[in-house]
This record gives sequence, C-alpha cells and structure tokens, in this order.
Amino acid sequence: MGLEKCRECSKEISNKAKVCPHCGAKRKKNHLPCLFILLIIVVVIGVASKNGESSHSRASYRSTTSSSEALEKTLPSQPEWKTTISKDEMTGKFSAYAYSPTAYPSPKMEFPYGDVSSWMAVGCNVESKWVYFGFSDQPNLTNDETESGYNLITTRIKWNDQVETTTLSQDWGSKFLRIINDKSVLTKVAKSNKVLLELQWYGQRAAYFEYSLKGSSKALQEIFNQCEMNK
Repeated sequence: MGLEKCRECSKEISNKAKVCPHCGAKRKKNHLPCLFILLIIVVVIGVASKNGESSHSRASYRSTTSSSEALEKTLPSQPEWKTTISKDEMTGKFSAYAYSPTAYPSPKMEFPYGDVSSWMAVGCNVESKWVYFGFSDQPNLTNDETESGYNLITTRIKWNDQVETTTLSQDWGSKFLRIINDKSVLTKVAKSNKVLLELQWYGQRAAYFEYSLKGSSKALQEIFNQCEMNK
C-alpha cells in the first residue's frame, strides 16, 4: 500500500482510500494505467487486423495461382505429329510413318467434297523416305498432266512465309499426293512451323490446307531410327 497527498488538505492518505479521512474530499482517480491498457489493446487489435489482411491476401494469391495453374493444365494443347509402324506379314517388309494432325480446307468446299479432310505424312523403309499428303476422299484435281498410271499436279506450297511451286504425283484412283522432291522437303518439314498447300478441285474454288508441323522434327527422328534399326 502506498501514500499520496490529498488534493484538498495536502495530508498524506492511502492510495487505496476513496475519500480523505482528514477533510472528507474524494480522492482523484489516476486514469493513466487504464489509458495505457486501452492503448495496448488498440495496438494489438491493429496488428491482428493487418496480419489477417496479409494472410487473406496470401491465401487469395495462392488460390488465384492454383486456379491459373489448374486452368493451364486443363486447356487443350495443340496436337503434335504422331508415329506408327507397319510390317507386311507376308514379306516381312518394315515401314514407319510420321503424320500431322488433321487439316481441313479453307474455304470449305461444296458438295460432294464438303467433308474432305487431310493430313501430311512422311514414310520410310529400309530403302527410302518419302513425303505425301493423304485425303479422306480421292482428290479430283485440275492443273494435272496424265502419265502412264499416274498424274502430275503442279501447285503452290507455302513453308512458314516462303511460297514455292511444287509438283505432286497421284497414282490413278489414289487418295494420296506425293511430293516429288523428297530430300529437300524433309528438311523443311523438320524446321518449319506450318505448311500451306493450295489445291484446285474440279468445279470448286481453290482450297487451302494448312498443316501444323509441331513435333514433326521429333517424330521424323523417331521413324528414321526405327527404319535404320530394321535394315
């Protein structure tokens, strides 16, 4: 217990007394401890609030980041070239093929070619390599020269931004168009991002087939290794 002076009579009284025992004056209360405690409470609440906002921000960021990563994983990626192998059970002859995703003509052709689709492919066996275009229906093309058992079609082809004139070979009744100059074309298939082929069907406007070359280099290396191992 401590002593302090009365604010009225200046005599010493207990700091626990509510009134001065000498003059009866009420003792003045000291509010500093209460103010100090109140200040501490305000500071604690402010810190807690800021930490809560920070935690909420971090949680929101993690949630947004997780959602973005999940969205990226669910978005379909652009199809790449695929490979397949073939072996003739009668002759034992081995061949391997790399082929592009399906391409469709632009603009869409009219009847009876409205459902035509196509793909680009590279084939190899122990003897050779070749580049060709396959179609769901037999191409009925103009700008061709008829030879013995096959037609030669002269048309334009575009590798990335480079336009060239090329010659395609089509066996009679075949759904495939083979590029004549295979060696130089193989390098372009592996190094380009896309190729655009112009074709003119009878009775139709010029149709343009764009083939993606994504993953073509890896696919070509795979089939060439397969053909080399099967020599």
